[in-house]
Amino acid sequence: MKILLSAYACEPNRGSEEGFGWNWSTHLAKEGHEVWVITRPHTKEIIEKELASNPIPNINFIYVDIPKKFKRFIKGQIGVYAHYFIWQRTIVEHAKTFLKTNSIDLIHHVTWGSLIGGSRLWTLGIPFIFGPVGGGQVAPSAFKEYFYSTWRQESIRTYITERILPKHPLTQKMLRHTALLLATNSDTLNIARRMGAPRAELFLDTGLPASYYSNKSKIAYNDGKMNILWVGRSLERKALRLSLEAVSRLKFPFRMTILGDGPQDNLINNWITELDLTEKVEWKGRVPWHEVQKALEDHEIFLFTSLRDSFGSQLLEAMSNGLAIVTLDHQGAHDFVPASAGLRVPVTTPTQTAAALAEALSQFKGNTELLKSMSSSALAFAQENEWSIKASQMTKLYETVVKSPDKQIAF
Repeated sequence: MKILLSAYACEPNRGSEEGFGWNWSTHLAKEGHEVWVITRPHTKEIIEKELASNPIPNINFIYVDIPKKFKRFIKGQIGVYAHYFIWQRTIVEHAKTFLKTNSIDLIHHVTWGSLIGGSRLWTLGIPFIFGPVGGGQVAPSAFKEYFYSTWRQESIRTYITERILPKHPLTQKMLRHTALLLATNSDTLNIARRMGAPRAELFLDTGLPASYYSNKSKIAYNDGKMNILWVGRSLERKALRLSLEAVSRLKFPFRMTILGDGPQDNLINNWITELDLTEKVEWKGRVPWHEVQKALEDHEIFLFTSLRDSFGSQLLEAMSNGLAIVTLDHQGAHDFVPASAGLRVPVTTPTQTAAALAEALSQFKGNTELLKSMSSSALAFAQENEWSIKASQMTKLYETVVKSPDKQIAF
């Protein structure tokens, strides 16, 4: 099948959006599709160097930049989004030129993976797939204290997501002309359906390469005590403070490691001291990947308390190393973390949720059978999301869309 991919972010050997773009591109090509990828030129040298070392047949890249006249206006965080929106409009003309000499079976937008921003490639009259995307989830207002001075910005985002996006005419038009929308959480799925997407289903955006998996489940607690791991940027929405408040309630020996840096770095050590966790919690900041891998091997429980996330790539990375999950029961974690692989707690109030997280962690105290069972299930779930398997699943969706572009897909 001939596929035109739109991947604003696409770069080898990276995580997050860049990794999503690269892995969809390369694994779909390895599936046997002829893949043409529209992406930005700033990664051209990196991509071509990688393909020179590890050639992949059936993959071609079209590098598109925004017009020079706009570049002097691209500044700050607003400029980041402006660049994205301008690029989305720019690639339509390039795609039209490409289609004059090339036959394509379908067009697929993969990055950025957000409902906000959309795409205009549906206007080309070829079956169009959008996603997997998130963007429909919002942070619970009861937890605004964890956002500190950024709550105003977060509340504006919530207003746009809940009030403006559902009525946005261009996004509505795109969704109504999308052959298939794939959402990475129910929040986004429900918005897309309300806005008129005729075919919309859940599909996890995150995947991992086959070489990533440890295949070793956790069968005992390292050093005889529970070892808890937290990995991520210290962004307000990641709610590291909530995790620390939860573990401060534990009445048994444990060790917690925090990996990652970000805008709240100047607060973390104060939190640890304030909550009397100095002897139990270690914050290492940003560390090389091999140290992250070592930490995944040395810990048994992964604590994830993000207040707003499509899903959270860290969850799949942890499960691929057999860590049992303790997380909040909302958004992508609610939709995809299996009950057999982790404990999900209700998102109510900060005090109640911190207590529920502590209670969930306490269930693992001395309970190696629970650890073994959840570790094994976590590994099984992660292995289902290896990139080559996800590419095969996508191929089946492609075939259904091309054969019956107006028929509801049955999973």
